[in-house]
Amino acid sequence: MTKKTLSALALAVLVATGAAWAAGPGCPPGPMPHGPDGPHPGPGPGIPSAEMLATADDLSATQQADIRKILRERRDAEDALRSRLRGEREAIDQRERTERERIEDQSAQKLRAALGEDGYRAYARWMSQRGPGPLPPRPAPGARDDRGAPRVEGKP
Repeated sequence: MTKKTLSALALAVLVATGAAWAAGPGCPPGPMPHGPDGPHPGPGPGIPSAEMLATADDLSATQQADIRKILRERRDAEDALRSRLRGEREAIDQRERTERERIEDQSAQKLRAALGEDGYRAYARWMSQRGPGPLPPRPAPGARDDRGAPRVEGKP
């Protein structure tokens, strides 16, 4: 093997070692459990200090600086990815809220058209009494089923 090949191999091993070092001792293999936005942004997570790299055998000062630069670029790229994805999630949430409001408005217009203004008010009053909680318990079989549903004029 040539000296250049050995240097490239050593660099690859060191980068892999740096990634393993970033996971920390005793951590299981695989992705780390993080919050929704990834790991806590600290001062250079996963980047070995210059002092640590100085203890690596057969690495010149230039190679050590290159390793730190590569790991910093990787961290910055991952941070940019998390920020971009967070922005996309927020945009999707906004579109979903807008679409839900449109559906709600459209449904209210259809109910007004079907029930008339008085029937719609009675329906809205009935819905507000139900509240956002669970439905009231069902009556026993054979019991009169009068839950206070609105009666629309001219309909049984």
